[in-house]
Amino acid sequence: MDLVQLIIAIIVLLIGWVIISIPLWLAAKVLTGGQATMGEAMLGMLLGGIVFVIVYALTFLVTNTFTSSSTAVLVASIVSFLAFLGLYKVLFDVGWLRALAIAILAVIFAVIILFLFGALLAALGIAVLAL
Repeated sequence: MDLVQLIIAIIVLLIGWVIISIPLWLAAKVLTGGQATMGEAMLGMLLGGIVFVIVYALTFLVTNTFTSSSTAVLVASIVSFLAFLGLYKVLFDVGWLRALAIAILAVIFAVIILFLFGALLAALGIAVLAL
C-alpha cells in the first residue's frame, strides 16, 4: 500500500466514523436537552465498541471457567452491555435509564437514516435506468 492509498483509507475511515456517529449524536441531543456534542457521540462510538469487546472477552473467559459456554455467553453479553451503557451514562452525564434510551433511540435513528438513504439510492438507480 502506497502513501496515497493509506491517506485515502484514513479519510474514508474518518468520514465513516462521523457518519455512524450521527444517529448517536441525534439520540443523545434529544435525551440530554440538547447538551450532547458530536465529539461526545464520536467518542461514544469509538469507545463503545472497544469497551464492549474487552469486557465481553474478559467476562466470557472468567465465566466459562466456572460454567457452561452458553451460560458464559449470556453472562458476558449482559455484563458487556451494562458496561456499554455505563460508558454512555458517564459520557453523556445521564442516568442508567436515559443511557438505555439513548442506545435504543440511536438504533431507531440509524434504521430510519439507512431506510431513507436506501430509498434515495433506489430512486437514483431507477432514474439512471430510465435514461
